[in-house]
Amino acid sequence: MSQSGCSYAIMLTNFDSEEQLSDWNRVRHLCNHNLKCEQKHVPEVNSKFWSEGYDGVSICERTIQQHPEFLERFAGILRTAFLYSPQVLVTDAELFDGIYFLAFGPDVVLDLLGQNGYEKPFLTVSGRQPTLEQCLLRFTTVPPDNQQQLSAEGEVVDLTDIGTLRPLEYQVLQKTVTSEESQQFAPQARAVLNGHAGDHRSIAQRIACLYAAYCQQDPSDGTCRLLAQRWQEWIDAERKGLIRYEQQRSQTESNCGIVRSFNDAFLPVVSENADCLRSWCSASKVNEEEKTAFRSVLDKISHEPRRSKAFALIRQSALPVGRADCSRTMECDQQTLVDWYQFVYRLAMADYLGCCLMAVQSKPNSYERFAGRTGGRSLMLSGKVTELLGHMPSSCFVQFCYQSRDAIQQWRNCRPNAPDSDQQRHIRNIAYCVQKFASQLDRKQDNSRIIKQFIVTLILASISVICDKVIFSGSMSIILILIAAWFIEVFPELLTMVEWMHDQHTATQTMVFAQR
Repeated sequence: MSQSGCSYAIMLTNFDSEEQLSDWNRVRHLCNHNLKCEQKHVPEVNSKFWSEGYDGVSICERTIQQHPEFLERFAGILRTAFLYSPQVLVTDAELFDGIYFLAFGPDVVLDLLGQNGYEKPFLTVSGRQPTLEQCLLRFTTVPPDNQQQLSAEGEVVDLTDIGTLRPLEYQVLQKTVTSEESQQFAPQARAVLNGHAGDHRSIAQRIACLYAAYCQQDPSDGTCRLLAQRWQEWIDAERKGLIRYEQQRSQTESNCGIVRSFNDAFLPVVSENADCLRSWCSASKVNEEEKTAFRSVLDKISHEPRRSKAFALIRQSALPVGRADCSRTMECDQQTLVDWYQFVYRLAMADYLGCCLMAVQSKPNSYERFAGRTGGRSLMLSGKVTELLGHMPSSCFVQFCYQSRDAIQQWRNCRPNAPDSDQQRHIRNIAYCVQKFASQLDRKQDNSRIIKQFIVTLILASISVICDKVIFSGSMSIILILIAAWFIEVFPELLTMVEWMHDQHTATQTMVFAQR
């Protein structure tokens, strides 16, 4: 992706479709934990989640209306990234299978940043097809002749190219379609499409019908209606110029003018990290048979640049499944290989598209904690700053961006490979600006502060009188008298300065660069 001279284009690990669902579920569990007795629990994400209710409102729409925590979380991530770069890139999979993007849609996303459509688009979608609509079609379905073969680059796809649903882990349905299930669903998929051959439904609506049929629900009941609506909204947003679409080529030109394919970016990252994982495996305490089985699967996925295929290879192995938990430690199981592949795939994709990879308030998986955040290309922002940004109304965020425009621009000019001192200075400025802008007026806090200042002033006044009448009445040096008088005079201001420096240090700790 082309980059401006003043800032990097960035990709967020948070926007990976699997990571979006994991983050959504963390917020959901927190909401359920804080519910009162008479309130209903937040439902899980599945096909019914996107379907119309009895009053025409989907479960998803009702959930985000009743629980603003989801919007605040998404807003915090999006705004934190936007402060570092006005160019955010997502893949078509992250857009069309990402729960946050589909739950809120383009209008809400633009409003979170205070944009009205007349600015340069901040969001760029990268896909392999000529148009964004064709990306949706090819991401969710495969052709009838060869259900494992994607269309050639630049080839226009239409409804006649639909054979069945693509074998994939669908995050918005929380379902995994295997190759066998995909082939078995082909006759039913053709029957559903033939049943709507005479109407004027969009591609998005037809694919939603396939989703509903696979989930064994009646599309006429409004099943997956919101999915079709959100897909179409994003497609229309690109046509209106509110977001950009950028077609991936089979080969891209790097910043140095070198033409390369995705494999050229993928294989070096894999090679380095595969050796790291093999070394860990050799040192682990499991028996040799388990180590051999683990290394065998690792060798297979190390040569597979297609993530869905790599995940299928992992799931088909005889290794233990393992638990998907950010706090887990590595074991010779499937989840460790999934964590490893997620790490290398994201780095390779960001490198291939010419982006800086970032994570916003994101917990590293088991392999990331073992290997450490990869240097130079990886940047992590975390802490209270993201929460403060998420709680700001859109108008306040626009005002903050204007009032802090110089600090924001300086931070955007600071590249990931800049010296540590430069990075820390700019990150300190941003963190302090956010904390200062989001500070509240509180009568109780002001009252406490005024009382403390009065007590300190009273003590200093008493000390001054004692010094003047008792200590300084003798033959003490005039220099000591002047020093004591100066100290008593500036001490209140010194306390204010120390408090300010403490606030600045605390703000800095809430937003840090990753290990480089």
